[in-house]
Order: sequence, then structure tokens, then C-alpha cells
Amino acid sequence: MTNEQYSSEELAKRYQIGVQQAARYIVRFGADRKELDALLGSSSRTPIHRSAEIERTAIDVAIG
Repeated sequence: MTNEQYSSEELAKRYQIGVQQAARYIVRFGADRKELDALLGSSSRTPIHRSAEIERTAIDVAIG
């Protein structure tokens, strides 16, 4: 992670999102690390929270 731009794979791994979603963010907002980190980091859901959400089952989500 020494360059200033994300690849789709790096962004997906960093923010626990799908590679296709990461690619859409890059197309829409550009690949600049600072910009994407500001955009995605402003969410109240940190990468740790996203991992926890991914591990939840559909029943857990529906029931709460």
C-alpha cells in the first residue's frame, strides 16, 4: 500500500465490501486513497463492524 491509489481488490479488502462494489466506488469517485478513505471512513461502520455484519446470518439480521 505504498502508492496513492486503490485497486478494486485492495479497497474491497480494506473496507470489507465486494470487489464489484469497490470497482463502482472507484469509477464514481476515483481511485485516490485519501478521497476514498474520507468517503468510506466517514461511515459510522468501521471495517471491524462490517466484518461482524458479514458474519451474521439472515435470521440474525431479520430478528435483530
